Amino acid sequence: PATCWTCKSPDVPRLMSTMGPAKFYASKWAALGPEVTHAIGCADCHDPKTMSLRISRPALIEAFSRKGKDIGKATHQEMRSLVCAQCHVEYYFQPQTSYLVFPWDSGTTVDDIERYYDSLNFSDWTHALSKAPMLKAQHPDWEVFALGIHAQRGLSCADCHMPYQSEGGVKYTSHHIQSPLKDVSTTCQVCHRESKEELMRNVFERQDKNFAIRIEAEDALVKAHFAAKKAWESGASNDEMAPVLKLIRHAQWRLDFAIAGHGSSFHAPLEVARILSTAVAKAQEARIHLTRILAAHGFNSEIEVPDISTKEKAQQVIGLDMPKLHEDKKKFLETVVPKWDAEAASR
Repeated sequence: PATCWTCKSPDVPRLMSTMGPAKFYASKWAALGPEVTHAIGCADCHDPKTMSLRISRPALIEAFSRKGKDIGKATHQEMRSLVCAQCHVEYYFQPQTSYLVFPWDSGTTVDDIERYYDSLNFSDWTHALSKAPMLKAQHPDWEVFALGIHAQRGLSCADCHMPYQSEGGVKYTSHHIQSPLKDVSTTCQVCHRESKEELMRNVFERQDKNFAIRIEAEDALVKAHFAAKKAWESGASNDEMAPVLKLIRHAQWRLDFAIAGHGSSFHAPLEVARILSTAVAKAQEARIHLTRILAAHGFNSEIEVPDISTKEKAQQVIGLDMPKLHEDKKKFLETVVPKWDAEAASR
């Protein structure tokens, strides 16, 4: 759907203003391709006339409004994060209409959003092995950042990713949006007095420790999916499997939420560790339930899990035909993209 263009170009607000958001979302990606010709730029975050920070995408405004909040009353410092939250967040497309929605009606934590999706019986897809109705986290950067110590101390996304600089007596915000570790002296060391090396070690230590929990969660989830597959094959009923599928759904949602965001393990390391730990717990609980279900159906052996130790092996296990995908991509690049370029040039 054309909804996928929403975060890709400053042409989007122009199209939405003429078409209306609903019609824009209901259109097709290819249909609007020739209209979208500019990369992310100034107008995505700034008013073209005053250069003041502004929200140019309706989904964020609508999400605040549903919670009874007026985003127009945000402070300048808050806006230095909210302009990022127009895109760097969890979201979903409403079925049938493809209308873009930020699922924050119940709150913005992983638990709140999980509750919201459960209340709608929404799922992104059904897992081919376990048959669990799955959720796909997008990139909940803002939601996770808001739970970290830097946000709690009043910092914004821009403070670290677009730090202030001075040149010729003029103070301005760098627009080389990048990792704070690229220039520690203008980011971390504005507040911290430790050495660059020590500060970078702090970052990697938090990431490495959460990565270890991530591996535990992934391992438990893989085994749960294959155990669920065996349970279905052994004759398990829908009623027997319902609580198991919910546990698998929640476990993988939490794993995905924790790792889909850029830098989450640094933005809010304690919260990410909590989320990953609950993912492990729920996946293991699902496996315990599955052991009982399998036993009730006469199966007491160890579940055989295929070798998925590499990306290629995992693709083979799930039946992903990579040569065909590469061929399809080649055809797309050779036929569709030149057509779009020609149409854009003619305009």
